[in-house]
Amino acid sequence: MMQMFFPTILLIVTYLEIYQSQDPIARFPLQFSANVEIISHLIDEESEFPPRRRHMSVYYDYLAKQARADIEGGYEAAKYYIRRYDNKNEYMVRLPPIDDCKRSYLGEGMPFPDLSELQYSGKEMIDSKLCNYFIFQQHSSRIHIYMNADDGAPVRLIEENVMSDVSTPLLTYEYSDVVIGPPSPEWFELPSQFDRSTCVRHVGGFPYLHIFHYFVRF
Repeated sequence: MMQMFFPTILLIVTYLEIYQSQDPIARFPLQFSANVEIISHLIDEESEFPPRRRHMSVYYDYLAKQARADIEGGYEAAKYYIRRYDNKNEYMVRLPPIDDCKRSYLGEGMPFPDLSELQYSGKEMIDSKLCNYFIFQQHSSRIHIYMNADDGAPVRLIEENVMSDVSTPLLTYEYSDVVIGPPSPEWFELPSQFDRSTCVRHVGGFPYLHIFHYFVRF
């Protein structure tokens, strides 16, 4: 009996050692809300147009096939987009004093947030948060990605161009106030002064919103 028991214990211990030694896998949360700041480093800080910074509040639910971005500063400020992949509608709403709404047919599927090609590179502290650090390299573009090690929330993405060992910062995505979990369904509804019939039809749809470089868009 003891002879059978010890190999079983050895197998369990070996499995746990292998499991614990595995590197973290980069996964983007499928349901969350957050504040996002996008910084374009090649644009001067004092530039009015194009602006260097863009601020937005994001509500994202891949499982329900719904997403929304309220653009609060920078390019397209005072405008928000609602993407309803679940019922094939998308809306662009401009706040007062313009106060109008456009709608378009949304026939494609919601893009999956794919981080499968990232390489794990260890742990880093970012703004007092312990993060899993990942790198993606494609030609001269090198992307550094930091995900909260506790809950998997996005923290920061930095893109740089590297030529002959000379690095030029290009873009930074900063995440704050991240709440993991499904946003309230109310975020994906039109404001009370509009409904689908009162929104002006817009042919051709609206451009993607990239909320984590090209890895996550809607």
